[in-house]
Amino acid sequence: MLCSTILVLAVSASSAYSLVHGVDNSAPVDNRTYSKAIGDGFTHLVIRGYEQACSSGGQVDPNFPSSYHNARAAGYNSTEIDVYWFPCTGTNNPCKFYSEQLAELGAMLHANQTEIGRIWLYIENDPSCGTWDYGADGNVHEAMAIIAALRNETYNFGIYSSPGEWETIFGSQHVVLDSSIPLWFATYDGDDSSLTLSSPFGGWRTGKGKQYRGRSASGVFNLDIFAS
Repeated sequence: MLCSTILVLAVSASSAYSLVHGVDNSAPVDNRTYSKAIGDGFTHLVIRGYEQACSSGGQVDPNFPSSYHNARAAGYNSTEIDVYWFPCTGTNNPCKFYSEQLAELGAMLHANQTEIGRIWLYIENDPSCGTWDYGADGNVHEAMAIIAALRNETYNFGIYSSPGEWETIFGSQHVVLDSSIPLWFATYDGDDSSLTLSSPFGGWRTGKGKQYRGRSASGVFNLDIFAS
């Protein structure tokens, strides 16, 4: 059980926006589990669409199509379903060009007749396969190249990261790529009432989304809030 009682819409402290609760997943999820989530008020959803797959240079997540269609059958609105892209990076990995990785993601979305609200660029290190190892300045260069690929395809996109990951990858929480890009950030503080960053990074002081808990009771979701 994800939550027994939940306010689906909560007014922020500044009253500038309302909040909706959501979940995100990388593992496959069936119709019944999505139905339970949406029934408990988690009306926004983010599904992994592309994984780093370092040994093969990046690949479409094979679980995305079934998870997406299960979510739609459970009642999720396409405008409330996002996808995240965990790009292949790293000097020792045979990573495809970022434009190619993005093209593969786009082709999969088109082939499966999916509609999504936003693509989230997942900026997080994976030490197990040596991602983001270009040095702080080199990592900034690579991140800007990925952002350029997204802009070139005119996708509605945002960035997912956390203060700790940002500092690890770019050398400082103060490094700014483009703070006008919407941010979905991870801070597992259990607070589902505010999108304000207690530890600002990347030029952001507030986000579009927040991952506030790392695991749901079912074990297949992370728990989030998003600005509606």
